[in-house]
Amino acid sequence: MIVILEQDAKVLVPNKEHKNFTETNEIIQKGSEVVGDYKSIKGLRRGEPFSYRVFITKDGQIIYSNKIKEMKSTEVLLGSDGSVTPTNINLIPAQTYRKSRYIASAVGLAAGYFYAKKKGLKGNTSIKYAVIGGLLGFAAVWVLDKSKSVIITPSK
Repeated sequence: MIVILEQDAKVLVPNKEHKNFTETNEIIQKGSEVVGDYKSIKGLRRGEPFSYRVFITKDGQIIYSNKIKEMKSTEVLLGSDGSVTPTNINLIPAQTYRKSRYIASAVGLAAGYFYAKKKGLKGNTSIKYAVIGGLLGFAAVWVLDKSKSVIITPSK
């Protein structure tokens, strides 16, 4: 973890006799970036049990955690799923068009039937036009549903 010091921080050394830490003359300057991890160390403070939260650098230097500010990290992924291969992303799931398919079928069916009646056709011929209109309505929404996905390719 990378952190920035908010103020000058004295390096600490463990005091095994008193089970706490002692400051040294070594100082890490304010604004310095250091790499390490937080640790919680049990010890004594004024003779009572206490848990010290310190930051230990990769060089083994110990600093009080109140002297540092954590840097904000950002995760960067190359593709939409973290891979470098082309990814097929469906912008609108196929489930959302299910009702639309049936509505378009009904509208196409009605349009085909009224078209046949306007032409003066009767009986089975008007039913054929209605069925063809319903199929055309369903097919139109099905094609529209398929065209709603986009392919993302990796940059070169």
